[in-house]
Amino acid sequence: MISVMTLQAAAVEQLREAIIRGVYQPGQRLKQNELARSLGCSPVPVREALHRLAAEGFIVIDPQRGARVADFNCRELEEMYEIRIMLEGRATQRAAERMSPEVARRVRTILDKMDVADISPVDWVRLNWEFHDSLYACADQEFLRKTISNLRRNMEPYLRLDVAHVGNYAAGRRDHRRILQACERGDGKLASRYATAHLRRTAEGIIKYVRSHWK
Repeated sequence: MISVMTLQAAAVEQLREAIIRGVYQPGQRLKQNELARSLGCSPVPVREALHRLAAEGFIVIDPQRGARVADFNCRELEEMYEIRIMLEGRATQRAAERMSPEVARRVRTILDKMDVADISPVDWVRLNWEFHDSLYACADQEFLRKTISNLRRNMEPYLRLDVAHVGNYAAGRRDHRRILQACERGDGKLASRYATAHLRRTAEGIIKYVRSHWK
């Protein structure tokens, strides 16, 4: 017998993918009974899946009107990236100036995992954050690291959208290696410049996509 947790996890994955692919458009209402029929399960795992996706930022749940797909806001996205570029450029510079050979080896291992040819979008997003967060841990400014982490969490829907429709693994791999190499040399300014360019390239791609698909 399939457990409720298994059904919930499957519902989360299917609904998230449907939103990313544009099956459900921003602002569209999502009715539990209809979703349950389309997914072939009871409303219970669908209800829990909606709450999970609301926590991820894909869905907004209104006590009066129910669930709807969240809007993708270009202006908000641009502002978030502006802040990320400032904060992460600073964190990367400090990381490069403080990185030990042991940490460098650990970060390189993460990049090796990201080089797998058939890596899934979910694994890419997870390892991408592990890479950046491992660098920021070297900056030795925990408040800065937590601030970046919280900001990135708010951007989760956009990041998944980027990987699904915009993301370029080859470019991302190249950018990451350049950042790490600059860190290994202890060149904080160069590492910061590479990190900033990496974020700007990512921002341009996802903002262009959101503008063209969600007016």
